[in-house]
Amino acid sequence: MPHLAWITDKDLIAAIACLRESFERGRAQAERDINKNVIDPFYALFGMVWLGMEHDHWMEMEKARQIGKSLNNAIGLFHQQVLGSIPGWHNLGTGGIVDLANDDRKIIAELKNKYNTVKGSDRIGIYEELSDAVHGKNSIYKDYTAYYVTVIPQSSEGVLRPFTPSNNAKGKRAAADEQIIEIDGRRFYALATGHDDALDELFDAVSEILFSDHSHLTESQRDGDIRQVKQLFNKAFIGEV
Repeated sequence: MPHLAWITDKDLIAAIACLRESFERGRAQAERDINKNVIDPFYALFGMVWLGMEHDHWMEMEKARQIGKSLNNAIGLFHQQVLGSIPGWHNLGTGGIVDLANDDRKIIAELKNKYNTVKGSDRIGIYEELSDAVHGKNSIYKDYTAYYVTVIPQSSEGVLRPFTPSNNAKGKRAAADEQIIEIDGRRFYALATGHDDALDELFDAVSEILFSDHSHLTESQRDGDIRQVKQLFNKAFIGEV
């Protein structure tokens, strides 16, 4: 029986494998950089003393922080790959006008992993690109609906509204446009799959796959860890603790 009804196990495992490769590259890069890059000695001093850490422990924490930044960026690409594997959807890769497209439903999407991935001042540029895509006379996406997706929303209430970022140059917000919508990841996964709880299903499936590799854990430890990460999911998307 497949893990999910709306994506094949082959595509899901491939997306996890790509993310793992990105993680390993980020870890290797952090190993190389930790002794090469200049580290703020004041940052190290205050952190070591006020967090009660010895030097070697603090350095491991700093290395983990650098790996975490790389992993966070790669998770956005993981979601893009998963969504692009749903029937009817296309992963357009990086560097293009948008990240995802569904030509049958006339939808395009620009996807970010977290609400603060993009600086507020840069969001207007994304709005203008989406506007050009859905309104441009010669655009292949003319008359499509464009979604600006932030998988992890700022609050558990999520967001579904016209995308109207501030335009600092003009001193006002972008005009509301029913063809340019801001949406959170849980709602967008539901829209893309037709399953209201698709993102929940994905999280549970990935948890099962990843924890099954941790053979050193007892069943009790594994179940406890799964419950704890599920609580983090619920806090992010449902508001439950």
